[in-house]
Amino acid sequence: MNAELRTAGGVVEPLRAASNGDYKEKWTHVRQHIEIRRTNDYCVGIDEKLRIDWGTTEEYDQRELTKEESLRKQRSAILADIAVEEASPRDDLDKDVVIRYKTLLGEAYVLCFEGEFDGAQRTLESAKKYMASRSEERSRQWYVEASAAATLPFLVIFAALWCVRHSASAFFGANAFWLLLSGCGGAIGALFSVIARSGKLEVDVGAGQRLHFLEGTSRIVAGAISGLVAAMAVRSDLVFGAFARDHLSLVTMLAAIAAGTGERLATSIISKFDEKTESMKSEG
Repeated sequence: MNAELRTAGGVVEPLRAASNGDYKEKWTHVRQHIEIRRTNDYCVGIDEKLRIDWGTTEEYDQRELTKEESLRKQRSAILADIAVEEASPRDDLDKDVVIRYKTLLGEAYVLCFEGEFDGAQRTLESAKKYMASRSEERSRQWYVEASAAATLPFLVIFAALWCVRHSASAFFGANAFWLLLSGCGGAIGALFSVIARSGKLEVDVGAGQRLHFLEGTSRIVAGAISGLVAAMAVRSDLVFGAFARDHLSLVTMLAAIAAGTGERLATSIISKFDEKTESMKSEG
């Protein structure tokens, strides 16, 4: 009498007799681009699309039904947890990373089929930690790359203006020239801030590459605007007073870079301007 096989999709198919000890002939219908485990009772593998495929025999399923209800529920819960974890989007990661991750999940399946539920749960947690680490690395990579790409035009403009600073200053005027440089300096300061804080950034690869690039670009543009605001405040004698007048160009650039780095200086300058405006209104 031929045995029957029940696959992950619930399809029951007849089994052919195994031709050797590794049960290869028994599980030919289970897609195994990468084999994880193959026994007389179950088979677990990874297919060409890097999805986990597994199957169990009808005899194995019948034996599981005779076990205590608590064990059956525990087994079902772990299988469900593994399936949910596997279904999480991982399309933006390298193939080698996905294979290692899916292999860990496959081993969790194996331990679950063997009744080693504690081991299966630990393996599942290890897979989650591994994927979380790799996802954070990729997310930070996207963010830093986007920030660097957004800063590049500002660097080019800064270098071009500086190379022809005498003629550019005469053409734009001294104030406009230094404001342009300060906007670029703010963008450079923002990039420095991103690099310095890259290990502490709260990122999520699930948000997608496009959102990371939008976030990184926005951060650099905000830094450029902050640098411009700080430079305007310095050159209008709103901050730093006599010290700025004695070293106007140097203080302008330092203030712009500092504003781009933290954005706090620009915020305090705007607040100070608001206070002066309110004071003038009250005096009027």
